[in-house]
Amino acid sequence: MVKVMSGYRVLDVGMWTFGPLTGGVLADWGADVVKIEHPVTGDPQRGLVTSDLFKDVAVVDFVMEHANRGKRSIGLDLASPDGRPILERLVARSDVFITSFLPDARQRLCIDVDDIRAINPDIVYARASADGPNGPESNRGSYDNCSFWARAGSGDGTFLPGMDYPIPQPGGAYGDTIAALILASGIATALLHRERTGEALVVDTSLLGVEP
Repeated sequence: MVKVMSGYRVLDVGMWTFGPLTGGVLADWGADVVKIEHPVTGDPQRGLVTSDLFKDVAVVDFVMEHANRGKRSIGLDLASPDGRPILERLVARSDVFITSFLPDARQRLCIDVDDIRAINPDIVYARASADGPNGPESNRGSYDNCSFWARAGSGDGTFLPGMDYPIPQPGGAYGDTIAALILASGIATALLHRERTGEALVVDTSLLGVEP
């Protein structure tokens, strides 16, 4: 594969699959992606394996590898005064900032658009959300099984006459994977736009908004 994103630096501040997998796709395309996790608790995605929800993964934690392949990582407490200068140095040298944190958390941690743009006005800011950045549910968390499969119509599309219930989602992170590829494509387009016009964009993709 031609590493078309080589030379771009991406800062990944997210959890679970959708947001982090966006960074994983960009890493596949050649970007230098740095994942930030809490130094003690880490990405809660790790708990899916350590809690024995998945068996026989002693060699490779495939759940984490799916979303975080190809990245470098750092343990950083974003709420700590000692962690802020490190975050700011990383932001200053990055082309893209990806987050899946909810609006309240972004504001509390001072990582919302205005906070990050105050450090680096040329950064492309990308948000991975459940139900979109606007409206009464913009601050509500969710997973792909709910917002992508159940609410956006995929589950309903599998319902046939005579069935008691719709067919369940065909595998974990099904909607997350589709949404991450779409968000990564939006980021790539935003970088091209920045190169041509000098304007840095905010890119949004939601699980609810990428229904088939």
